[in-house]
Amino acid sequence: MSKQIRTILCLVCAMAAATAGQAQYNEQDIRDYIVRYADVAVKKMHEYKIPASITVAQGIFESACGKSRLAVEGNNHFGIKCHEWTGDTILIDDDELQECFRKYATVEESYNDHSLFLTSRKRYANLFQLDIMDYKAWARTLKQDGYATNPQYAERLISLIERFNIAALDTAYQQTYGKSPLTEIENRPVAENPKAADKPANVRKPGKKVFTAIGSEYPSDQSPFTYRKVFKNNNTYFVIAEKGDTYEKIAQDILVMSENLRKFNDAGPNDEPVENEIVYVEAKGRGNAQRIHTVQTGETLRYIAQRYGIQLRYLLKYNMMEENAIIHPGDQILLRR
Repeated sequence: MSKQIRTILCLVCAMAAATAGQAQYNEQDIRDYIVRYADVAVKKMHEYKIPASITVAQGIFESACGKSRLAVEGNNHFGIKCHEWTGDTILIDDDELQECFRKYATVEESYNDHSLFLTSRKRYANLFQLDIMDYKAWARTLKQDGYATNPQYAERLISLIERFNIAALDTAYQQTYGKSPLTEIENRPVAENPKAADKPANVRKPGKKVFTAIGSEYPSDQSPFTYRKVFKNNNTYFVIAEKGDTYEKIAQDILVMSENLRKFNDAGPNDEPVENEIVYVEAKGRGNAQRIHTVQTGETLRYIAQRYGIQLRYLLKYNMMEENAIIHPGDQILLRR
Protein backbone atom coordinates (compact mmCIF):
# COMPACT_ATOMS: atom_id res chain seq x y z
CA MET A 1 0.00 0.00 0.00
CA SER A 2 1.49 3.32 -1.03
CA LYS A 3 2.33 5.63 1.87
CA GLN A 4 1.52 8.61 -0.35
CA ILE A 5 -1.90 7.11 -1.05
CA ARG A 6 -2.55 6.77 2.68
CA THR A 7 -1.90 10.45 3.29
CA ILE A 8 -4.30 11.66 0.60
CA LEU A 9 -7.00 8.99 0.96
CA CYS A 10 -9.44 11.12 2.91
CA LEU A 11 -9.16 13.99 0.43
CA VAL A 12 -9.66 11.79 -2.65
CA CYS A 13 -12.59 9.89 -1.17
CA ALA A 14 -14.30 13.07 0.00
CA MET A 15 -13.97 14.64 -3.44
CA ALA A 16 -15.28 11.56 -5.22
CA ALA A 17 -18.24 11.07 -2.90
CA ALA A 18 -19.50 14.55 -3.65
CA THR A 19 -20.62 13.52 -7.15
CA ALA A 20 -21.35 9.87 -6.55
CA GLY A 21 -24.67 9.93 -4.77
CA GLN A 22 -22.87 10.09 -1.40
CA ALA A 23 -21.86 6.42 -1.72
CA GLN A 24 -18.90 5.69 0.54
CA TYR A 25 -15.75 3.93 -0.61
CA ASN A 26 -12.16 3.65 0.51
CA GLU A 27 -8.67 3.39 -0.90
CA GLN A 28 -8.87 -0.35 -1.44
CA ASP A 29 -12.07 0.14 -3.44
CA ILE A 30 -10.21 2.57 -5.70
CA ARG A 31 -7.31 0.19 -6.22
CA ASP A 32 -9.69 -2.73 -6.84
CA TYR A 33 -11.64 -0.65 -9.36
CA ILE A 34 -8.47 0.24 -11.28
CA VAL A 35 -7.40 -3.41 -11.47
CA ARG A 36 -10.92 -4.65 -12.34
CA TYR A 37 -11.50 -2.30 -15.27
CA ALA A 38 -7.94 -1.75 -16.52
CA ASP A 39 -8.25 -4.20 -19.41
CA VAL A 40 -11.54 -2.86 -20.73
CA ALA A 41 -10.30 0.74 -20.47
CA VAL A 42 -7.12 -0.06 -22.41
CA LYS A 43 -9.21 -1.93 -24.99
CA LYS A 44 -11.49 1.11 -25.43
CA MET A 45 -8.43 3.33 -25.71
CA HIS A 46 -7.32 1.21 -28.66
CA GLU A 47 -10.77 1.22 -30.27
CA TYR A 48 -11.80 4.84 -29.71
CA LYS A 49 -8.56 6.71 -28.87
CA ILE A 50 -9.77 7.91 -25.47
CA PRO A 51 -7.08 7.77 -22.72
CA ALA A 52 -7.64 4.77 -20.46
CA SER A 53 -6.61 6.93 -17.51
CA ILE A 54 -9.43 9.36 -18.22
CA THR A 55 -11.97 6.55 -18.66
CA VAL A 56 -11.04 4.86 -15.37
CA ALA A 57 -10.82 8.13 -13.42
CA GLN A 58 -14.28 9.12 -14.69
CA GLY A 59 -15.58 5.68 -13.74
CA ILE A 60 -14.21 6.01 -10.21
CA PHE A 61 -15.51 9.53 -9.79
CA GLU A 62 -18.92 9.12 -11.43
CA SER A 63 -19.79 5.72 -9.92
CA ALA A 64 -18.05 5.92 -6.52
CA CYS A 65 -16.01 2.87 -7.52
CA GLY A 66 -19.18 1.13 -8.69
CA LYS A 67 -20.96 1.67 -5.37
CA SER A 68 -23.44 4.41 -6.32
CA ARG A 69 -27.08 3.49 -6.84
CA LEU A 70 -26.79 4.36 -10.54
CA ALA A 71 -23.87 1.93 -10.89
CA VAL A 72 -25.35 -0.85 -8.75
CA GLU A 73 -28.87 -0.81 -10.21
CA GLY A 74 -28.15 0.52 -13.69
CA ASN A 75 -24.55 -0.57 -14.41
CA ASN A 76 -24.04 3.09 -15.41
CA HIS A 77 -20.49 4.08 -14.41
CA PHE A 78 -20.29 7.42 -16.25
CA GLY A 79 -23.41 9.30 -15.26
CA ILE A 80 -24.73 9.41 -18.82
CA LYS A 81 -28.33 10.64 -18.95
CA CYS A 82 -31.00 9.41 -21.35
CA HIS A 83 -30.87 12.07 -24.11
CA GLU A 84 -31.79 10.18 -27.33
CA TRP A 85 -31.49 6.81 -25.57
CA THR A 86 -34.02 4.12 -26.57
CA GLY A 87 -32.83 1.41 -24.20
CA ASP A 88 -33.64 0.71 -20.54
CA THR A 89 -33.62 3.64 -18.14
CA ILE A 90 -33.41 4.37 -14.42
CA LEU A 91 -34.60 7.46 -12.51
CA ILE A 92 -32.10 9.00 -10.08
CA ASP A 93 -32.07 12.31 -8.19
CA ASP A 94 -29.18 14.36 -9.58
CA ASP A 95 -29.15 18.07 -10.50
CA GLU A 96 -32.92 17.71 -10.49
CA LEU A 97 -35.28 15.19 -8.92
CA GLN A 98 -35.87 11.88 -10.72
CA GLU A 99 -33.70 12.50 -13.75
CA CYS A 100 -33.54 9.88 -16.48
CA PHE A 101 -30.28 7.92 -16.83
CA ARG A 102 -29.28 5.15 -19.18
CA LYS A 103 -29.39 1.61 -17.81
CA TYR A 104 -27.13 -1.17 -19.10
CA ALA A 105 -27.11 -4.94 -18.85
CA THR A 106 -23.39 -5.02 -17.96
CA VAL A 107 -20.68 -2.61 -16.85
CA GLU A 108 -18.76 -3.23 -20.08
CA GLU A 109 -21.79 -1.96 -22.03
CA SER A 110 -21.50 1.23 -19.99
CA TYR A 111 -17.81 1.53 -20.88
CA ASN A 112 -18.60 1.01 -24.56
CA ASP A 113 -21.44 3.54 -24.53
CA HIS A 114 -19.17 6.06 -22.79
CA SER A 115 -16.76 5.77 -25.73
CA LEU A 116 -19.57 6.10 -28.26
CA PHE A 117 -21.03 9.05 -26.36
CA LEU A 118 -17.77 11.01 -26.62
CA THR A 119 -16.92 10.06 -30.20
CA SER A 120 -20.40 10.65 -31.66
CA ARG A 121 -21.09 14.16 -30.34
CA LYS A 122 -19.72 17.27 -32.01
CA ARG A 123 -19.39 19.05 -28.66
CA TYR A 124 -16.55 16.67 -27.76
CA ALA A 125 -14.74 16.87 -31.11
CA ASN A 126 -12.04 19.03 -29.51
CA LEU A 127 -10.97 16.07 -27.39
CA PHE A 128 -9.76 14.12 -30.38
CA GLN A 129 -7.41 16.89 -31.46
CA LEU A 130 -5.46 16.42 -28.22
CA ASP A 131 -2.42 14.26 -27.53
CA ILE A 132 -3.81 10.91 -26.40
CA MET A 133 -1.16 10.79 -23.62
CA ASP A 134 -2.05 14.25 -22.24
CA TYR A 135 -4.63 13.31 -19.62
CA LYS A 136 -4.56 16.81 -18.11
CA ALA A 137 -5.69 18.40 -21.39
CA TRP A 138 -8.36 15.72 -21.78
CA ALA A 139 -9.72 16.32 -18.28
CA ARG A 140 -9.84 20.09 -18.74
CA THR A 141 -11.41 19.88 -22.18
CA LEU A 142 -14.05 17.44 -20.92
CA LYS A 143 -15.07 20.01 -18.32
CA GLN A 144 -14.85 22.87 -20.83
CA ASP A 145 -17.08 21.00 -23.29
CA GLY A 146 -19.74 20.45 -20.64
CA TYR A 147 -19.41 16.81 -19.58
CA ALA A 148 -20.05 17.72 -15.93
CA THR A 149 -21.41 20.73 -14.02
CA ASN A 150 -19.01 20.37 -11.08
CA PRO A 151 -16.55 23.30 -11.38
CA GLN A 152 -13.73 21.15 -9.94
CA TYR A 153 -14.36 18.20 -12.28
CA ALA A 154 -11.10 18.44 -14.24
CA GLU A 155 -8.95 18.93 -11.16
CA ARG A 156 -10.53 15.96 -9.44
CA LEU A 157 -9.95 13.66 -12.40
CA ILE A 158 -6.32 14.81 -12.60
CA SER A 159 -5.92 14.31 -8.86
CA LEU A 160 -7.17 10.72 -9.07
CA ILE A 161 -4.94 9.94 -12.05
CA GLU A 162 -1.81 11.35 -10.45
CA ARG A 163 -2.34 10.15 -6.91
CA PHE A 164 -3.10 6.60 -8.00
CA ASN A 165 -0.77 6.50 -11.03
CA ILE A 166 -3.65 5.58 -13.34
CA ALA A 167 -1.68 6.95 -16.30
CA ALA A 168 0.20 3.63 -16.21
CA LEU A 169 -2.75 2.30 -18.22
CA ASP A 170 -2.01 4.76 -21.04
CA THR A 171 1.56 3.49 -21.10
CA ALA A 172 0.21 -0.08 -21.19
CA TYR A 173 -1.83 0.86 -24.26
CA GLN A 174 1.25 2.14 -26.06
CA GLN A 175 3.24 -0.93 -25.10
CA THR A 176 0.46 -3.23 -26.33
CA TYR A 177 -0.73 -1.44 -29.46
CA GLY A 178 2.11 0.77 -30.56
CA LYS A 179 5.51 2.22 -29.81
CA SER A 180 6.00 3.14 -26.19
CA PRO A 181 8.00 6.16 -25.09
CA LEU A 182 10.48 3.73 -23.55
CA THR A 183 11.01 1.91 -26.86
CA GLU A 184 11.58 5.18 -28.66
CA ILE A 185 14.17 6.25 -26.09
CA GLU A 186 15.98 2.91 -26.31
CA ASN A 187 16.11 3.11 -30.12
CA ARG A 188 17.20 6.75 -30.25
CA PRO A 189 20.58 7.28 -32.02
CA VAL A 190 23.44 8.00 -29.64
CA ALA A 191 24.20 11.26 -31.48
CA GLU A 192 20.91 12.72 -30.22
CA ASN A 193 21.91 12.14 -26.62
CA PRO A 194 25.66 12.77 -26.43
CA LYS A 195 25.75 12.71 -22.65
CA ALA A 196 24.46 9.15 -22.54
CA ALA A 197 27.83 7.72 -23.55
CA ASP A 198 29.50 9.54 -20.67
CA LYS A 199 27.24 7.95 -18.08
CA PRO A 200 28.55 4.62 -16.73
CA ALA A 201 26.04 1.77 -16.63
CA ASN A 202 25.46 -0.40 -13.55
CA VAL A 203 28.12 1.45 -11.57
CA ARG A 204 29.01 0.02 -8.18
CA LYS A 205 32.14 0.67 -6.20
CA PRO A 206 34.30 -2.47 -5.80
CA GLY A 207 33.36 -4.53 -2.78
CA LYS A 208 29.92 -2.94 -2.35
CA LYS A 209 27.34 -5.62 -1.62
CA VAL A 210 23.82 -5.03 -2.96
CA PHE A 211 20.66 -6.67 -1.70
CA THR A 212 19.00 -8.87 -4.31
CA ALA A 213 15.86 -10.98 -4.29
CA ILE A 214 17.84 -14.17 -4.93
CA GLY A 215 17.09 -16.84 -2.33
CA SER A 216 14.33 -14.79 -0.70
CA GLU A 217 10.58 -15.08 -0.95
CA TYR A 218 8.32 -12.04 -0.84
CA PRO A 219 4.55 -11.77 -1.20
CA SER A 220 3.45 -10.57 -4.64
CA ASP A 221 0.61 -8.14 -5.09
CA GLN A 222 -1.51 -6.51 -7.76
CA SER A 223 -0.78 -2.85 -8.26
CA PRO A 224 -2.03 -0.13 -10.60
CA PHE A 225 1.42 1.48 -10.52
CA THR A 226 3.21 -0.78 -12.99
CA TYR A 227 2.83 -3.79 -15.25
CA ARG A 228 6.03 -5.28 -13.86
CA LYS A 229 5.58 -7.94 -11.22
CA VAL A 230 5.30 -6.20 -7.86
CA PHE A 231 6.31 -7.53 -4.44
CA LYS A 232 6.23 -6.27 -0.88
CA ASN A 233 8.91 -6.01 1.79
CA ASN A 234 8.20 -4.29 5.09
CA ASN A 235 4.82 -3.20 3.65
CA THR A 236 6.59 -1.38 0.81
CA TYR A 237 6.21 -2.11 -2.90
CA PHE A 238 9.27 -3.07 -4.93
CA VAL A 239 10.16 -4.51 -8.34
CA ILE A 240 13.13 -6.67 -9.24
CA ALA A 241 15.68 -5.13 -11.58
CA GLU A 242 16.19 -6.93 -14.87
CA LYS A 243 19.44 -7.19 -16.79
CA GLY A 244 20.33 -3.81 -18.27
CA ASP A 245 17.84 -1.87 -16.13
CA THR A 246 18.62 1.64 -14.96
CA TYR A 247 16.75 3.80 -12.48
CA GLU A 248 15.63 5.98 -15.40
CA LYS A 249 14.28 2.98 -17.28
CA ILE A 250 12.37 1.64 -14.28
CA ALA A 251 11.10 5.14 -13.43
CA GLN A 252 9.60 5.52 -16.91
CA ASP A 253 7.89 2.15 -16.55
CA ILE A 254 6.26 2.98 -13.21
CA LEU A 255 5.66 6.65 -14.08
CA VAL A 256 7.68 8.35 -11.34
CA MET A 257 10.60 10.72 -11.57
CA SER A 258 13.96 8.94 -11.62
CA GLU A 259 15.19 11.32 -8.90
CA ASN A 260 12.41 10.06 -6.63
CA LEU A 261 13.22 6.43 -7.45
CA ARG A 262 16.86 7.02 -6.48
CA LYS A 263 15.69 8.66 -3.26
CA PHE A 264 13.41 5.72 -2.46
CA ASN A 265 16.44 3.41 -2.81
CA ASP A 266 19.08 5.66 -1.18
CA ALA A 267 21.04 5.45 -4.43
CA GLY A 268 23.79 7.85 -5.48
CA PRO A 269 23.80 9.82 -8.76
CA ASN A 270 26.08 7.29 -10.49
CA ASP A 271 24.55 4.14 -9.01
CA GLU A 272 22.42 1.85 -11.15
CA PRO A 273 20.63 -1.34 -10.10
CA VAL A 274 22.18 -4.70 -10.93
CA GLU A 275 20.24 -7.73 -12.14
CA ASN A 276 17.88 -9.14 -9.46
CA GLU A 277 18.42 -6.18 -7.14
CA ILE A 278 15.37 -4.98 -5.21
CA VAL A 279 14.18 -1.55 -6.37
CA TYR A 280 11.58 0.10 -4.15
CA VAL A 281 8.93 2.09 -6.05
CA GLU A 282 7.75 4.07 -3.04
CA ALA A 283 9.31 5.44 0.14
CA LYS A 284 10.52 2.77 2.53
CA GLY A 285 9.44 2.53 6.16
CA ARG A 286 10.91 4.17 9.23
CA GLY A 287 11.68 0.91 10.96
CA ASN A 288 11.22 -2.85 10.88
CA ALA A 289 9.46 -5.34 13.14
CA GLN A 290 12.88 -6.94 13.71
CA ARG A 291 14.77 -4.79 16.19
CA ILE A 292 18.44 -5.68 15.64
CA HIS A 293 20.56 -6.84 12.70
CA THR A 294 24.00 -8.39 13.10
CA VAL A 295 26.36 -7.18 10.37
CA GLN A 296 27.75 -9.82 8.01
CA THR A 297 30.87 -9.59 5.83
CA GLY A 298 30.58 -7.09 2.97
CA GLU A 299 27.40 -5.42 4.21
CA THR A 300 26.95 -1.64 4.23
CA LEU A 301 24.38 0.53 5.94
CA ARG A 302 22.61 0.98 2.59
CA TYR A 303 22.54 -2.79 2.09
CA ILE A 304 20.88 -3.20 5.49
CA ALA A 305 18.41 -0.40 4.73
CA GLN A 306 17.44 -2.11 1.47
CA ARG A 307 17.22 -5.55 3.05
CA TYR A 308 14.81 -4.45 5.73
CA GLY A 309 12.92 -1.82 3.74
CA ILE A 310 14.02 1.07 5.97
CA GLN A 311 14.92 4.59 4.90
CA LEU A 312 18.67 5.00 5.33
CA ARG A 313 18.30 8.30 7.18
CA TYR A 314 16.30 6.60 9.94
CA LEU A 315 18.82 3.77 10.17
CA LEU A 316 21.56 6.38 10.66
CA LYS A 317 19.46 8.22 13.23
CA TYR A 318 18.72 5.11 15.31
CA ASN A 319 22.41 4.18 15.39
CA MET A 320 23.79 7.75 15.72
CA MET A 321 25.97 7.27 12.62
CA GLU A 322 27.01 9.32 9.61
CA GLU A 323 26.28 8.04 6.10
CA ASN A 324 29.95 7.24 5.48
CA ALA A 325 30.32 5.32 8.76
CA ILE A 326 32.27 2.06 8.54
CA ILE A 327 30.61 -1.02 10.00
CA HIS A 328 32.22 -4.38 10.73
CA PRO A 329 31.04 -7.99 10.86
CA GLY A 330 29.44 -8.65 14.23
CA ASP A 331 28.28 -5.07 14.81
CA GLN A 332 24.72 -4.71 16.10
CA ILE A 333 22.54 -2.33 14.04
CA LEU A 334 19.23 -1.04 15.43
CA LEU A 335 16.38 -1.28 12.92
CA ARG A 336 13.87 0.72 14.96
CA ARG A 337 13.62 2.70 18.16
